[in-house]
Amino acid sequence: MVKSFIHIVFVFFLIANLNLSAQTPVANATTDSAEYKVGDYITYILNLEYEQNQNLIIPSVKDSITTLEYIKELPAEKYEVDGKIKEVRKYIFSKYDSTEVTTPPFIIEYTIEGDPLPKAVRVNPVTLLVRTLDVNSEEDIRDVKDPQTIPFNWLFWGIILLIVLIVALAAYLVVRHYLKKNALKHPEKVLVKVPPHKIALSALHALESKKLWQQGKIKEYHSEITEIIRRYFEARFGFLALEMTSNEILENLKMHSNSNLLINVEEFFSNADLVKFAKFIPMPSVNEEMMKQAYQIVESTMLKEELLEAEDTNV
Repeated sequence: MVKSFIHIVFVFFLIANLNLSAQTPVANATTDSAEYKVGDYITYILNLEYEQNQNLIIPSVKDSITTLEYIKELPAEKYEVDGKIKEVRKYIFSKYDSTEVTTPPFIIEYTIEGDPLPKAVRVNPVTLLVRTLDVNSEEDIRDVKDPQTIPFNWLFWGIILLIVLIVALAAYLVVRHYLKKNALKHPEKVLVKVPPHKIALSALHALESKKLWQQGKIKEYHSEITEIIRRYFEARFGFLALEMTSNEILENLKMHSNSNLLINVEEFFSNADLVKFAKFIPMPSVNEEMMKQAYQIVESTMLKEELLEAEDTNV
């Protein structure tokens, strides 16, 4: 009888110890800043820490946080520390009016291996401030000054014009004499126009060999790779891509490309804009993917003649 009692007590303490060892997951939400300007990118960060035998069911953060305007989800980071799983999920939001915003709390369900009953952990709310630029309403409104007329000096500009004409005529005669003299010595050179895709691919190879992002020069890497693609679009399709925003480039590409290319180009410029304007530091895999996407964009938009030439060269 005593042995049975001792056995029951032992089993009771064993079960209690197992339940204590299975700690509740930690779900902590933060943002990369407590204060933003209207239209800024707001990085919502969800830090998770849980046991290896726990399975978390992450709800749609886009649908859970309705107080902010959802933009996109960034690649998750997941690693193991001291036998526990640590996971970092980041989401980009924005807000287009000035106000104090509190993200609502939400529930993450999870299960433990061997225990079919679901459990839950609560994600904390986050409060942040979105404000506009400060305007001093007490300053006086000043009138625009009347334009001032500068008198035209005919004599001065006449002399300048005469000197320019004499120099231009002398330069023309010298160049003409030089060209005639050298035309007899050297045969006429035929200018070979390099196709846009060759220029772009050569520039991508050169950028890849610099290893900028591997040296920590993330912003320089993304600026150079997007400039290469913008210059290629100008030469290939004839619109001023260097002077356009990413959205304007996408609008111009609609009449020259298919939906698959547009999706690829949109993701390419979106990642680069996050780095250049939102000070986002991407994972190494994102930097590598940017180079793959750049090659794909060029190779998928080559002219048929250029594509056949490239295939013949590879053969």
